[in-house]
Amino acid sequence: MLLAALAWAPVASAQSAESQAAEALFRQAKTLMERGDLEAACEKFAASQALEPGLGTLLYLGDCYERAGRFASALSTFREATQLAEERGDAARLRLAQVRVSALEPRAPTLEIKRGPAAQALELQITVGGVPMPRSELGHRVPRDAGSYEIRFSAPGYEPFVTHIDLKNADSVALTVPRLVPVSRRSARSDAALAPHDAPETGSTQRTVAWIVGGTGAALLATAGVFAGLASGKNRDSKEDCDRDSPNRCGPTGVQLRDDARGFANIATLASVLGGIGFAGGLVLYVSAPEAEAAPGQGLLVGVEGTLF
Repeated sequence: MLLAALAWAPVASAQSAESQAAEALFRQAKTLMERGDLEAACEKFAASQALEPGLGTLLYLGDCYERAGRFASALSTFREATQLAEERGDAARLRLAQVRVSALEPRAPTLEIKRGPAAQALELQITVGGVPMPRSELGHRVPRDAGSYEIRFSAPGYEPFVTHIDLKNADSVALTVPRLVPVSRRSARSDAALAPHDAPETGSTQRTVAWIVGGTGAALLATAGVFAGLASGKNRDSKEDCDRDSPNRCGPTGVQLRDDARGFANIATLASVLGGIGFAGGLVLYVSAPEAEAAPGQGLLVGVEGTLF
């Protein structure tokens, strides 16, 4: 008996602690609701219900949601209270919950996503406000709290389709699942380029490289021409400081000018050689590039036979 009492004591203590925390949250929620801070009050009621589920707390939570204008959440809560009251045989609270359900049903906004007439993509996924939509909700009017929602339709191998809706209380919005567009070949190639394996170089890429190499070669050839002109000018200027009968006999200025002319001439020669190689290489790359494949038709709508999920 002593061992049984010792074993039961921690469990009772834990339950008591949870009950005390749930009671404290419930009292705080009532105070907040009386002050008009409905958002915080609903959070407290929900936390109290999670710690220690109770029919009374559930009814208060539903009332809080309704006062806050969250009619869909209130409807769901009162439906849960109806089921719990029926299980417990609480006729008075059952009747109260049923009345609140009847009053909320025409006020709660609903969203219905219907199957489209066309074949849909396999493994279709739908999210409403970032939350995956259960397959059981497809084709049914589902109550949702008023607000803005992003509806996203996606499937592997298809471009996602995203739309937005604004739900207001008492609204009823219906959407049809769109036909998704397959990912284009160009997009698939871009994805393949990001993969760890080496992707083959396309003709378009080779032509781009050809333009870069050829353009660099042409720029070097132009640079060679500039330095050749400078070398010729320096050599011509040097003659004014050299002996006319002996052109190689020059004063200090003439010698410096001829040294400058030789330096410019060397730069011109090097730039000319490199530019010629670059220009020729670019030409070869451009001519040898494979023909680009024709791009698939944009906006082509193709369905895949199969179930929605």
